[in-house]
Amino acid sequence: MRYLIAETSWTMMTLAQELCANGTLLTRTDRPEDVPQYLRLGQADLLLLEADQLGQNGLALASLRAEFPDTPIALVASKPNHEQIASWLGAGADCIVPAEAEPEETIMRLQAVVRRVHDLATPEVAHGPLRIDLHQRKAFLLGCPIKLSPKLYELLEYIALRPGRLVTRAELLSHVYGLEDEPDARVFDVYICNLRACLKAACGAVDIETVRGSGFRFAVHDSPAQIAA
Repeated sequence: MRYLIAETSWTMMTLAQELCANGTLLTRTDRPEDVPQYLRLGQADLLLLEADQLGQNGLALASLRAEFPDTPIALVASKPNHEQIASWLGAGADCIVPAEAEPEETIMRLQAVVRRVHDLATPEVAHGPLRIDLHQRKAFLLGCPIKLSPKLYELLEYIALRPGRLVTRAELLSHVYGLEDEPDARVFDVYICNLRACLKAACGAVDIETVRGSGFRFAVHDSPAQIAA
């Protein structure tokens, strides 16, 4: 997962450190007014803002929700009262995180919000013999753990959360590398080749298809007939 976080205080900087330690990919900015532009440039699974920033620098919850309806928004607030929480949720926030909450609780709250976007009741993705534990950031095939580098894991997680959908190289670059230090998009041909080797034991039940000139698609086959087709 990749979150966009506006680091506007020590609270948000500390939260960013905890998320990084947990393995979450972060796009970070200390200029909250740039948040809309960041969202236009690269996809984020979640936007993390400090509630105190709303109304400043032209940053409005309603306008963010209108322009980015599919991006979950979590607000971090210190001891919010009931009226504030109701107002923020009514304006489009998906989650209000108390600034005083323990890091593990906050991380689990945010993960719960994100997985709802992907229609997941639990932090697990299951496709036939493939299982991905989103919390532990581990993948299993036929019950056995798959040895994956962090980037290969992120790549597999991203496409497995979008089965049957075309995923472009540009999307993968934005997700895995963010907006900095992006390599040549063709590097994903090597990554995909490595992932296919890891999935070989599935005998085609799950596969990553190349859509020439466009990108890749995660395919799930429920029967031998589908694999043969």
